[in-house]
Amino acid sequence: MSEKRYYWLKLKEDFFSSKRIKKIRSIAGGDTYTIIYFKMLLKALKTDGFLYFDGVMNDFAEELALDIDEKPDDVKVTLQLLTSVGLIEQSEDTDVYKLTYMDMMIGSETAHTQRQREYVKRKKEQMLLEASQNDADVTEELRNGDVEKEIEIEIEKEIDIEIEKEKRKNVSEVVDLYNELCPSLPTVKSISEARRKAIKARLNTYSIEDFKELFTKAEKSDFLKGSNSRNWSATFDWLIKDSNMAKVLDGNYDNKEAIPNSRHRIDWENV
Repeated sequence: MSEKRYYWLKLKEDFFSSKRIKKIRSIAGGDTYTIIYFKMLLKALKTDGFLYFDGVMNDFAEELALDIDEKPDDVKVTLQLLTSVGLIEQSEDTDVYKLTYMDMMIGSETAHTQRQREYVKRKKEQMLLEASQNDADVTEELRNGDVEKEIEIEIEKEIDIEIEKEKRKNVSEVVDLYNELCPSLPTVKSISEARRKAIKARLNTYSIEDFKELFTKAEKSDFLKGSNSRNWSATFDWLIKDSNMAKVLDGNYDNKEAIPNSRHRIDWENV
């Protein structure tokens, strides 16, 4: 079972002093529009800054208003303002909206990392307590001196070891998922250093759940399993390339029957 992942929004200290936000707040109702922008940012945390129009309401503004519990007219004005200052862009696919700069505002960590953070705090407190009990007179020195720095260095070393173990575990989990979910594609029998680096690089952007979706889509895709004009089949190394992983997750290789109106075309030069 994959680790639960937590997300949070990171704001720079000059967020409210930026010209874009100042312009929005200077307009009548600007504070309301700023709050709506915050709600949009939070909604897009787990989708890498993208918002999608599913067609439930008449237009994107109405649907978004329903989703974030705001007035449609206020949301429409917010979208116009955000567009005018370059904080949102509508993609070529008119049902997709991108909150610009969002990639610099997303923070995330696994439950394991969160536990490690708590462990550091407890470990530090414990070691300071033990040291102070040995000599009560040096308690204050410990809190501000070299001893505390040495404790932090030792803890950081322990954390680095644990993080590396977690990375190796995740790499193996990705390979195991592929072998389990893609029986129609060539089996991965060994993890080379190149593969390890590629998987780690993808794990900086994608979660284990994303890999599950990737391999599930690949196994369901007739094209990726060889039903194409060149009898070409995808491999593990091909699937975990950054651009290819994005295309598969976007549905570019889904069976045509599943997306009869698809506008995706296969570019053989980049396969």
